[in-house]
Amino acid sequence: MAWTEIYQNENFQQQINLDSTSIYQAASLSKPVTFLATLRMHAAGKIDLDKNIQDYLKEFVIPKGKQTSDNPITFRNIFSHTSGISPGGYQGYEKSLRVPSDLDILRGNADVNSPAIEVVTAPNETLAYSGGGYTLAELALQDIFDEEFSSIMEKWILEPAGMKNSLFTQPLTASDSLRVAKGYTQSGDLLEGGWRNHPEQAAAGLWSNSEDMARFMIEIYKAYQGDTSIFSASDIHSILSHERDGHVYGFIVNRSENDISLTHYGGNAGFRTGMTISLSSGYGLVYLINSDNGGALGNELLLSASQIYNWQHFKQTEVKRKPIDSNLLDGLSGKYSWNDQIDLSISFDEGTNQISLFFPNGDEYPLIPIVGEELDFIHTNTGIQISFKKDEDMQSFMLYGQTAVKL
Repeated sequence: MAWTEIYQNENFQQQINLDSTSIYQAASLSKPVTFLATLRMHAAGKIDLDKNIQDYLKEFVIPKGKQTSDNPITFRNIFSHTSGISPGGYQGYEKSLRVPSDLDILRGNADVNSPAIEVVTAPNETLAYSGGGYTLAELALQDIFDEEFSSIMEKWILEPAGMKNSLFTQPLTASDSLRVAKGYTQSGDLLEGGWRNHPEQAAAGLWSNSEDMARFMIEIYKAYQGDTSIFSASDIHSILSHERDGHVYGFIVNRSENDISLTHYGGNAGFRTGMTISLSSGYGLVYLINSDNGGALGNELLLSASQIYNWQHFKQTEVKRKPIDSNLLDGLSGKYSWNDQIDLSISFDEGTNQISLFFPNGDEYPLIPIVGEELDFIHTNTGIQISFKKDEDMQSFMLYGQTAVKL
């Protein structure tokens, strides 16, 4: 690890001065940590990633849907986001509220702010983000080991990887609460209570910091290189062979020249996170930012590091701006169903004559029209591009290789 740093804005009140023991919500970075823990379990013969997960569940019965006995839900298709389980993330729970159990969440019981899980598409058919799938896996692991999820993760991944300031405990103990970098809203206000509890630990409940998450990513790099690691080289090379639509078990895969890199992002209320590493050079970066505005800063960190250290990934993209009539831009506004499941939205700002893409967590990506084969746009901070299909009268667009259709 080359360096770490903590930047604190003195204009924002904190409970403590932040240091190397401070913890942040890792948000969806929880998912690859959970997956890599189960990869170690699979290698040790403790679980079978390809077995019908229903066989591991003691009480919960997965609702009948598109799964079959010949094409069941498994740990593997859950972690690769191809289980077919209903999509979406989690909002978390204010600290004054009761923390529901995994069974409550999966069943969509009273006082739960997410719907019951359903198997809406056939397993292994569609790539679609599903937090509910990870909660199902979380319950199955607890049924298998007869332990709390936080204890299982401590044993199988956090301690072996040397992640001394990381924990999946939800809610936090009083002593650990004193170490939290409290979250802030987009308006700069302190989040109510400082943070929300996430009983959906596997999907969004990890507390960590940049040093620990860097240690986790370095273990993946070392294994890929055949060096001593908590993972085997064959396991890491095997999961990379399962790439689908530019993704592998939740990681975004970037291949350029002789380089391959893995990137993952996360966002809980009050927190934005990201991590990336080149498996060829070992160059990488992790950020955990306690603000809903942290995404833009995180992207600047990635772009700056790419330029300074001459990465092959996160290089700047050169495009040519294209003038677009305001009436056409306004006509793109509306809600869109992404990959038949997750709702996105496009809004038009008449004052700036510009459209913006909104994700379900509230993140806004202003888009610039560029010259391309279709009606193409780019988000200048991240390089993310979307293309509206002319032959479909601009009623759909492509994002990350998946189709979003206007509702």
